[in-house]
Amino acid sequence: MGVGSVGLDIAVRIAATGIERLGVMDIDTVEELNLDRMVGATRADAQARRRKTEVAARLALSAATADNFEVEAHDMSITEHDGLAAALDYDVIFSCVDRPWPRAVLNAIAYADLIPVIDGGIALDSFPNGEMRGGTWRVHTLVPGRPCLQCNGQLRVNELTLDRNGLLDDPSYIERAGLEPMTGSPNVALLAASVSAGQLAQFVSLVASPAGMGVPGPLRYMLAPHHLEHVDAHSGLFCSYENGVADGDRRLPLTIPTTRRVSARRARPESWRRLRERLRTLMQRRPGA
Repeated sequence: MGVGSVGLDIAVRIAATGIERLGVMDIDTVEELNLDRMVGATRADAQARRRKTEVAARLALSAATADNFEVEAHDMSITEHDGLAAALDYDVIFSCVDRPWPRAVLNAIAYADLIPVIDGGIALDSFPNGEMRGGTWRVHTLVPGRPCLQCNGQLRVNELTLDRNGLLDDPSYIERAGLEPMTGSPNVALLAASVSAGQLAQFVSLVASPAGMGVPGPLRYMLAPHHLEHVDAHSGLFCSYENGVADGDRRLPLTIPTTRRVSARRARPESWRRLRERLRTLMQRRPGA
């Protein structure tokens, strides 16, 4: 789910492992700014604005070792009904998205539909002068008995609400609220492989259960001290996600009807700019304005 820097790496390595059926889901297209992290994507892909799923499927096919390998590209969002329906067809889901809303949907699937979701993410921190302060990345497998994204602090209700309302893409709202803009500009090419490696290790633990131990709880790696730790997170007594185990279609209603739209998150800020310009024009036409 999401085939950017981390998801693309996972898709290729899963195909090379011998998995016979793989699905990739994303709504974005390849741009020049993606080339520093999508290893295998080309300038021609960016110039043609090829879908990330098309590129991921091509690279997975070239790496596949199974005789009957199949890869299906889903050019849709998990936050919409069709995306959810497609995701429910799989046995394990790798969550490589960086937005609260899709992560909330995947969080619900892990418990309501009993489909393990292996989630990961990375964050970089810098000093005021721009030098690197450090970085952290976390990986965790969402299954009944392990804390969900909300309980381990990786999903906040207020951010989910803002994302669903499109406010995390509105520069003026972000500025007024004092929030950090959600952009993909930091170059994480050297560190993204650490996240994908962590998620793949969780997959091995889930499937092969080395030493009979199964998946660990949430793990966090801190770059500056090079310290790996188990996060002290516990399931909330009244967690709506974890109390919905095996709810199936009674899961939290987080998706919306499927809509046709052009790729990507870059279209949203542009739409906000157009709206503001239109409102400004209308205000200037008002008598006495």
